[in-house]
Parts: sequence; C-alpha cells; structure tokens
Amino acid sequence: MSKNLYYSLLLLLVTFFWGVTFPLIKVSLEYISPLPFLALRFSVSTIIILPFIARKRQLRERKAMIYGFWAGFYLMLGYVFQTIGLLYTSAGASGLITGLYVVILPIISIVYLKTRVSAVIIVSSIIAFTGLIITSAGAVSGPLGWFGDILTMVCAIAYAMNLAYLSKRAADFDSYVFSFYQLFIVAVFSAIAIPFIPGEHFVINSYVVFTIIFTALLAGVLAIFVTTRAMIYVEPSVAGIIFVGEPIFAALTSVWLINEHLSLYTIIGGSIMVIAIFIVSLSKYIESRTSASVSRLPDT
Repeated sequence: MSKNLYYSLLLLLVTFFWGVTFPLIKVSLEYISPLPFLALRFSVSTIIILPFIARKRQLRERKAMIYGFWAGFYLMLGYVFQTIGLLYTSAGASGLITGLYVVILPIISIVYLKTRVSAVIIVSSIIAFTGLIITSAGAVSGPLGWFGDILTMVCAIAYAMNLAYLSKRAADFDSYVFSFYQLFIVAVFSAIAIPFIPGEHFVINSYVVFTIIFTALLAGVLAIFVTTRAMIYVEPSVAGIIFVGEPIFAALTSVWLINEHLSLYTIIGGSIMVIAIFIVSLSKYIESRTSASVSRLPDT
C-alpha cells in the first residue's frame, strides 16, 4: 500500500472520529455544561501532548507563544460556540453547519490573506447558505433551534479564522508546538470563564468520562498527529475532499448512536450544504492538479 493511500485512509478515520464527537458531546451536555466539558477535554489533550514537545526549543520562544495564543483564541471561540450551540440544535445539524467553514474560509481569505476568490467559491457560498436556511427552517426546537444554528454558524466562522491564521503563521513554527499552544489556550480560557456563566452543572459519570477521553485522545491529539503527518504525503486538496465526510459522519452517527431524527428539512438542507462543501474542495483539487500540470511543462 502506498503512503498516499495509507495516510488518506487514516485521514478518513480521523474524519470519522470528528463526526462521532457530535452525538457523543450532545448526550454528555445533559450531565455537564459546555465550559467545564471543554476545560476538561482540552486539559487532557494538553497533558497528553506535553511530553512530545517538552524539549522543543520553540516552546519557549516569544513569537510562538503570541501566535499560538491568537490561533488558540480563534479555536476556543469555535469550540465554545459549537458546544453551546449543541444545547439547542441537533447533533446532525451541528455537524452539517460546522462543515461550512470549508466554504467560509476562502471568503475570509479575501480580507485576511489578500487572496482572490473564484466564481466557483461565490456560487458555492450561495448554495451553502441556501442549505443552511432550509436546515434551520425545519428546526424542531423552534426559536431555540434557530439560536443553536446561529451559534454553530459563528463557530464555523471562528474555525475558518483559525485556519486562515494558521495558513499565515504556522509555517514558521513547529506544528506540534503550535498545536500545544492552541490546545492549552482553549483549556485555560474555558476554565477561566466557568465562574462567569450562571447555571453551570457538573456531573461526572462513565459516559462523560468516555466522551472526554475520546474527544481529547482520538479526535484531539491523535487527529493532530495524523493530519500533521498525512499532509506530507496527501495533497491538501485531496484532504479537503476527505474532510467533507465529517458532516456526513456526524449526521449518520447521530441517527445510529442516539436515535436522532433527521427531519426532511435537515436532510435536504444538509445535502445542499454538503454539495457546496464538496464543490469547493473539488475545485481546489482541480486547481492544484492544473497548476501541477502547468509546472511540469517543458520550457520553450
């Protein structure tokens, strides 16, 4: 088996882990509030990754700390809005809406990275937001469902900001050190914010413990190691297509694990959003292939 295929399959497994986290967290929030859950989850991730980066010189560099802080800040916003949003919207809808970061990222890149956006991206954005409106229109929780969808949309924007920031800054730093600071910032800020949120509840049982370990280890640290390593052998455009599976896995595992009902609105709107995400990923793949073909042409 070629390394390209091997790491592509590992990326698919990681994508499955990410999708499974949505129904797991949805149920866990019945026992533990979002902020304590995130504080515990990312504290465990930070502790797990610490031995791998403890001796790295960049860990103590001021620039790594500053840039890692801002990357972690955007990541923290994403996880906080996503997790709180799960209190009000379904796990399946949360996964689908979160996946829109793939469509939002190119739009943010116009301002932040000064890149151009093709007509395909613009059309895909319109398609994606049409799917979002359809999905939200069928929210079974009424206004609360809409509120959860809006929070999750903010989460998708924050994830896109995180990726845009990483695209601009991460190349100058050790990827594991940069990952450590992001995990650490999410853990610290989540813990600090707990006393300021009224009505927090905190019940630790076997289900919550399992979810924390699963999200911290398999969907957290392992995912970071796999994706960092896989990017050496798998083209980013191909990885983008594989990551389209996250919202699909989220919806399917929500039905399978917690018997969540997917309304017709969710199925139709979600399908439209997945199509939009796939179009963006596919266009990037075709663009990268075209660029590679041009670069291989002999000079005349």
